[in-house]
Amino acid sequence: METAELKKTIEALLFVSGKGISKKKIAEITEMPQEKISETVNALKQEWNSNHGVFIEEIGGGYQISTRPEYSPAILKLYPWKGVMRLSSSAAEVLSIVLYKQPVTTSEINEIRGVDSTGVIATLLKNNLIKYSGRKDAPGNPRLIRINEPFYHIFGIRDVSDIPSWRELGGGGEEENERGESS
Repeated sequence: METAELKKTIEALLFVSGKGISKKKIAEITEMPQEKISETVNALKQEWNSNHGVFIEEIGGGYQISTRPEYSPAILKLYPWKGVMRLSSSAAEVLSIVLYKQPVTTSEINEIRGVDSTGVIATLLKNNLIKYSGRKDAPGNPRLIRINEPFYHIFGIRDVSDIPSWRELGGGGEEENERGESS
């Protein structure tokens, strides 16, 4: 596939995917190597850099077309509900725990928070922000919880490397538990 045709194909895929599409999936569809996909997307990013109301961004291990923040006022007039997600402080706390400790079990979340988090976890699962991802090799084989891909899209995070480390936030080192006590 010629570069110009590949660019157009990638643009079309990004447009119809809505929530984004992985580099691997684009490579499968176009039958091109992932390196060529990265190279082509980077070229498209430069072309779209400041000449469009939308841009291509890397989110959650994939690519998506997003609107530029400066056009948010106009978009909110068209869709007043878009971009508004309200999280309770409990939900934000559970998301933070999952983000930094994943994979983590419900009982581990409860222990860190000091309260039962079952309802909050159920809500976050329902809203597709977290997901179950296997079971822990421990008595009872509790389910493991991880951040789900839509979380990265909603919060504009490419991947976990985009967030500050626990230490950068003033938390303890790896050898310390959640209370900052040495193990």
